[in-house]
Parts: sequence; C-alpha cells; structure tokens
Amino acid sequence: MKKICFIGFGLFTIGGCQRVTISLANELCKKYETHLLSLCEIPKPYNYFVNPKVYIHSFGMPIDSRARDSFKMAFKVLKFLNSDKIDILFIAGSLPIPLVAIIKPFLRCKVIFCDHENIYGRDKKSIFFRKIACKISDKVVVLTKQILNDYKDILGVKESKLEQIYNSIDCSLAKKCNLNSNKILSVGRISSEKGFDMAVDIAEKIFKNHSDWLWDVYGDGPDFQKISKKIKDLNLENNFFLRGATSNIMEKYKDYSIFVLPSYREGFAIVLLEAKLNSVPIVSFNCNSGPGEIISDGVDGYLIPCYNKDEMSEKICELINSYELRKSFSNHSQDNLDKFNKNSILKKWSRLIERI
Repeated sequence: MKKICFIGFGLFTIGGCQRVTISLANELCKKYETHLLSLCEIPKPYNYFVNPKVYIHSFGMPIDSRARDSFKMAFKVLKFLNSDKIDILFIAGSLPIPLVAIIKPFLRCKVIFCDHENIYGRDKKSIFFRKIACKISDKVVVLTKQILNDYKDILGVKESKLEQIYNSIDCSLAKKCNLNSNKILSVGRISSEKGFDMAVDIAEKIFKNHSDWLWDVYGDGPDFQKISKKIKDLNLENNFFLRGATSNIMEKYKDYSIFVLPSYREGFAIVLLEAKLNSVPIVSFNCNSGPGEIISDGVDGYLIPCYNKDEMSEKICELINSYELRKSFSNHSQDNLDKFNKNSILKKWSRLIERI
C-alpha cells in the first residue's frame, strides 16, 4: 500500500483549500495510507470531519505565523517524511512551497504540487512561489483547463508536467432548493479577491425595488469589518447580512432561491458546484477561472462580464421577478455535473498516484 501525505500551512483552518484537501484525504485513505500534516497548530475543535483512517500530524506553529517561520521546522518535517517512508508528498496550497524547496534534495518521495488558485493577474511573489513549485515537483495539479493554459503560457511549464483535475462533488447528495424563498446566498472568504465590496454595491441597486428580499453571506476573513461598515454606510442592515463562518454550509443552500458569486478571481469556485448540487439558480461574474467551466450561461445561471455591477444587478432582478425563470435554471442546474462526479475525479487521482 502506497503512503501519501498532504502538507499544508494551516490545514484545519476554515478555507476552500483546506476543505477540499481534507475531503480528498477522506476518500484516498480507503486505498492508500494517508497522512495530513499541518505546519500550524490544529484548532480545537476543528470544523471538519476526518476519516478515522487518516493520520493527523501537526508541528504546532501558531496559526498567525508567517511562511518563513516554517523554515525552523525543516529538519523535523524531513525526518518525518523519510522515516515514515512516505511515497508521495502533496503540497496543498502555496505557503509550504519554500519549506519543501529546502528539504527537496534530501526527500525520498515524489512531490506533487496542488495549486488551489489561479495565476492570472497574481503578484510577482505568488508567481515566483509557483515557479519554484514547478521546479521541485514531479507533477503539478491544477483545477481548471484555463489554469492549465495559464501555466503553459505564463510560466512556460511543459504540458507533460501538468495535470488538470477538477474539484469533485458527491452527486448522490443532490437536493432541491426552495424556489419560493426571497433570499439570496453567497459563500466565501471575506477577503479582497472575493468581491464582497462589489456585492454590497449590487445589493444597494437591488433592494431599492425589492426591499422584501434578503442577501446572506457565509464566511469570515480579514475584510469582515470593512464590508460590515460599508453595509451600514449604505443603510443595508435590514437586507444584507454577514453571517460568519459555518461548519455545515451544505445545509444552508436549500433555503435560498438565488446564489451569487461576485469574485474578482477564483481558483475553481467549488461553491458553484454546491449551489448546482442544490439546484440553486446562479449569477456569477465570469472571472478567471472556474465559472465559465461550471455554468452554462442562460441555462442554469448567468455569466456576467467582469465586473459589470449594473448587469449583475439586472440579472439578479430578472430572477427575483420571475419564478418561472428560477424554476427553469433550477431544473437544468445538474445537467453537466457528471464531469465533477466524485467517483470519476477519484479515479483521476488514483491514476496519478499509481503512475508517478
């Protein structure tokens, strides 16, 4: 049985990368000896289910540590990976890259970098980290076809080193949302790239004519207070709500009739898959990358040119005004979910593990 290990900076904090990594580990442990290695301390309690077959490790760094603080852990991490005879090390996200680069010459395992973000429009530091990751990794896994092309065009990486694997969704969990609900939903980290500053502007336009509707945002992050202030400044406290983070987000979708993604950029936007799984009509900016490979414009949702707030507010209002349109989008929401099916995605991961 092969031994695999996912290394992350704060693997048990709330975030899309963490959620996807732990979910993948929960499935792969059925076939491989699977380890989760967090450089930072593990919060108690943490907001994830971890399969009892998965081995959990932490090197106890404070959660507010910087990436460079992990350098002092280099020998311990190397000793763990080599002594436990790990066959494949998966780098989950960009923050562990400098540490793995230091110990790579002494590692006895293969290395796979799993990029959970896109590189289009990223800053020089982010691009530099990914260039390092490409040099030290035997394979680089990216989330979308667009990101794969960007890796080739922007970083000059050979296609033979790249693997494109979508995030997965368990299609057996499909549900129907409440199309009679007068509530809009957004989910995401409250940080600059997620576009919630634009969402508040869009909400101001919507609620001028639809004051009986509500918009809930689930998530936490560094811009929480900034967005809260903007909501108050625009007198939207009775319509637009920051609900904070939740550990059971999948239970929320069924209570809403519209899902909105206002992001400036996305790595993949798994929240769109979650919305589609729950048959929620979607309105999303067609940002790089993800939405254009998930949504069929005019069929199960609307793809809005970046970052046209007027058009987004108009399309949301169209859905608010038409139950029949919401019903049509909802009925088609699961048409193209097969390519994200958990079983087919797991087969791609297994093939990668077996042939590397």
